[in-house]
Amino acid sequence: MHNAIRPLAVIAAIVLTTAVAPIVDPPDVSVNTVSGLIETVDAAWSGTNYNVRSTQVTSAGEQLSSTILTANTANDVDPRLTISPSGDVLVVWWRDLPTDAVIYRKRTLDTGAWGAEHAVGAGNESNSHPRLAYCNEKAWVAYQIQNSKNRCIGAQIIDDDPEPFRSIVATTSYTGSLELQLKSESGYLWVTWVDSGMRVGYSDYSYEKQTWSVPAYESFSADSATTARARIRDRVLGH
Repeated sequence: MHNAIRPLAVIAAIVLTTAVAPIVDPPDVSVNTVSGLIETVDAAWSGTNYNVRSTQVTSAGEQLSSTILTANTANDVDPRLTISPSGDVLVVWWRDLPTDAVIYRKRTLDTGAWGAEHAVGAGNESNSHPRLAYCNEKAWVAYQIQNSKNRCIGAQIIDDDPEPFRSIVATTSYTGSLELQLKSESGYLWVTWVDSGMRVGYSDYSYEKQTWSVPAYESFSADSATTARARIRDRVLGH
């Protein structure tokens, strides 16, 4: 793991230099503990639009593969990845359309093949800014839903057939960046978002009830959103 730190930093620096516009998010990087490879996803500029790219690198920094996962005229941005306990890689992103869509693809470790695109959420909703996490052997995605009045946080299990209906975790009138995060640790799953200039909202999932908790809020008026999220983590894990 220690040997992977330098390649991870190098990969991030190289990928960032390929982005034409600074608004494109940094690459997402994770070590596949089953294959031992460093997995990276980023939004790569084609000359006319952004496409999602997946790259595999060894811990020594040798690039083994680089695959463009999307091919259309829309911008595919903000890709995120998560790796299953068996080593399969799941990549999610959002497609910048009049009605934005959250899309994912999966690569199976045994075959190395990428599956077809699948959309999550309701087709008539504008979905964006997805975040991924594995919890209790299931892949979860949380994302932002934009409507004419406000924004909601949606969440659901993905990689099921058919896709399950999404849950509305929370609604917010905050107009700034929600900085949505989805976290999984010790069998607990929770989502956080910036709900105002002074507080972070959060909700955790109850496997017993199969529902998300009523949103609660943690103030960061005296410190920072990062510190507030740390307190939220301690509270969730202290159940």
